[in-house]
Amino acid sequence: MIRRAGRRIEHANCMHNVLLSLQSFNEAYDRLPPPVCKDKKGRPLFSWRFQIMPFLAAWMERMELDESWQSPGNDRWVKHRNYWYCWTDPGSPDELETNVVAITGPGTAFDEDHPTRLKDIPPSTILCVEIAHSGIHWMAPGDLQLGKLPPSLARGLDGRGFHVGCADGTVWFVTADVPLSEIEKLCTIEGAKKYDREKVLGFKH
Repeated sequence: MIRRAGRRIEHANCMHNVLLSLQSFNEAYDRLPPPVCKDKKGRPLFSWRFQIMPFLAAWMERMELDESWQSPGNDRWVKHRNYWYCWTDPGSPDELETNVVAITGPGTAFDEDHPTRLKDIPPSTILCVEIAHSGIHWMAPGDLQLGKLPPSLARGLDGRGFHVGCADGTVWFVTADVPLSEIEKLCTIEGAKKYDREKVLGFKH
């Protein structure tokens, strides 16, 4: 139990740093990053997770943000286990898969068709969530779409719940018995205006 509690704190701290980097990106560009960064022809290049890395780790300045995440210019990062996003143990088969994904879709903070500024959305809006076995490389495009959250999401990495990160930079642990339909209430900007976060989510780190 002590080890489980320690891992939860570690994961919450990682997500908190991700949220701070999103806030820094928003301050620099007056908007959140798009869920998928594309080239001028509309071809997907990489995820928002890769785009905010200069704010998350200053030493990652040698990134090619005009190339695909799989390009030779970014090859040095493809095999890099990014511990802010990748929470499984080093050496595990999924050590490069992200455990942090955004909630995307119409009306969310990561609505691809409508760039979002943090000052325009409620503090309780859920931006990202913890997920086990995402199957998504941390650099690659890929997140969860609102309305299509998998039932397994509620179990998180330890089987008892998962973390969610909100627009105000806070991280909450949601127990597995909370219906995902309740979580989705705070995943849209309009929903976050209507519902009480503490009643829906329960516990903040």
